[in-house]
Amino acid sequence: MARQPLLASSRGEMEVGMGADLYINSLHQGSRGTWEPQFEAASKLRDSLPKGSAARAEAETKLEYCQDQMLSQGYFRDPYNNWDLLWQFGLSWWDDIIPMLEDEARLTVPQVRRLLEMLTEREVTFDERLSALRLEDETYFRNRYLELRTFLNRAIALDEPIDCSL
Repeated sequence: MARQPLLASSRGEMEVGMGADLYINSLHQGSRGTWEPQFEAASKLRDSLPKGSAARAEAETKLEYCQDQMLSQGYFRDPYNNWDLLWQFGLSWWDDIIPMLEDEARLTVPQVRRLLEMLTEREVTFDERLSALRLEDETYFRNRYLELRTFLNRAIALDEPIDCSL
C-alpha cells in the first residue's frame, strides 16, 4: 500500500492550537521555576524591539529556547489535530481519557497504568495506521509513542499522578 501524507502541510502545524497537556508536577515545577524568570525577561525584551527587526528575531529565538526548557521536564503535549498520537491508536483524549480523570483533572497512578495497558492493547491498530503514512510521519509517531510511554512510566516510578489539561 502506498504511504499517504497527513493533511498537515508542515511540522509547524503539529503543536499549534488546542491539545492535551499532561504534567508530572514534581518535575515540571522544577524546570518551570528555573526557566520562567528567563522566559519573562526574554518576552519583555522581544516585545520592546521593533517588529521585523533582526534583534527581535534573535530575541524570539531566545524566548522559544526558554519556553522549551520550561517544558523540558514533566510535560507532554499531544495536539488535537492530524498529529494527535492517541488517534493513531483509535483513542481519544475526550472520549477515553477524560472519563478516567479524578475531580482535579488528574490521572492517578493506577489510571496511568491503565492508559499504558490501553496503548499496548492497541499497538496493532497503531502499526496498521502508521503503515499508510510516509516514513517521515511514521517515524514521528513512533518517537512520540516512545516519549509518551517514557513520560507515563516516569509518573509510575515516581508514584505521582499526572495533572491533565484536556
